[in-house]
Amino acid sequence: MGYSEFVLIVNVASVIILLVMALLLCLAARFKGESSYAAMIIVVSTVPVYIYNVCRSLEMYEVAIYFAPIAFSVNLTLMPLLWLLVQRGFNPYFRLTPLRLLHFLPAVLSLILFCVSIFSLPQSQRYDFMINENMGDDTWLGDVNYSMVLLQLVCYFYAIFRHLRRVKHFVRSHYSAAELQRKVWIPRFIGLFAAMFVVVIVCYALWPRTDAWLLQLLTVIIMGYLLYAELAIALERHSNDTVMTTVAAEAEAEFIATEVKPQPQSEADNGKEEMQKLEQYARQVEEYLRTSEVYVNPNLSLKDVATATGISSKNLSKSINATLGKNFFDLVNGFRVEKSKILLLEKKEKGYTLETIAEMCGFNSQVTYCNVFKKIIGMTTNQWIKLFKDK
Repeated sequence: MGYSEFVLIVNVASVIILLVMALLLCLAARFKGESSYAAMIIVVSTVPVYIYNVCRSLEMYEVAIYFAPIAFSVNLTLMPLLWLLVQRGFNPYFRLTPLRLLHFLPAVLSLILFCVSIFSLPQSQRYDFMINENMGDDTWLGDVNYSMVLLQLVCYFYAIFRHLRRVKHFVRSHYSAAELQRKVWIPRFIGLFAAMFVVVIVCYALWPRTDAWLLQLLTVIIMGYLLYAELAIALERHSNDTVMTTVAAEAEAEFIATEVKPQPQSEADNGKEEMQKLEQYARQVEEYLRTSEVYVNPNLSLKDVATATGISSKNLSKSINATLGKNFFDLVNGFRVEKSKILLLEKKEKGYTLETIAEMCGFNSQVTYCNVFKKIIGMTTNQWIKLFKDK
């Protein structure tokens, strides 16, 4: 088997495996959440490049010439997408704003540059470009692309790891144990990408033609880890649900049995007592938030509430998740939204603005407040005011 056949097999197999694993991952994640987003990042930023490599290996230059601009631009979307993944993963109020779209400007400029440069050439020179690429001879367009990719790797990985260090304390203070378990794969996923590119850059420096197959193999490995992480989370979630259901069923059976004849304490009793304690903790936390209105502090953390109520952070997090069916953020935001309803009805009379109401209720900005309000209530603030007054 020659080198061209080897490259062809690796690229075809990589495309098929990546698409299959991405589909399985999205199904496991129910097409939502950061893991599905990560899978789409890999597919969007790599599969067009691999298809381009396949066309070159088969000497299908008529097709490859149209994939070239795409292949030399989508690889510039990978690092911005990873940056947004990290932002989205550890910011519950993340929104894709027009300013954040500027991260994709290099990819757009690269697409325009390659389209103008390639399609302005005569037909024969276009094929020369493809042949040179296929033979491993770098063209000036390839050099430009590789330089931009390398610059992005350095800048974005520095920004990503710096950001992860900065949010480390915040995450530990605000996130529940269950939420931490669902997020822990993100820094590992980023670390794998960083290690992959170190290997690729070193191998490319030693033998440039490795760019046609090595990256593909490593990408499949990373997608495999991503699928494993999501399946592990799904299985853990299913296991927890099964345990809670079993405990509830055993507690109910024990209650029925004790009505007929008293029974000694069993594991079901322990499970029932545990649930009762968690319910007590949850009621205590809700009462504390309601009476103290400490939720108007925009920097309120899980640790703050745990200290004030005398409940450990672990038990506090567990009680909110298990008995209230929500996380700490949702619980606090629920109180903030309820308080904002009162202020919304006084908005016109007292001259409040949405920004003022957001600040008074503990939100960092008007945009965050409006997003949370719509998520919880199911309508905008203006729609709610109109509906309330119509009643």
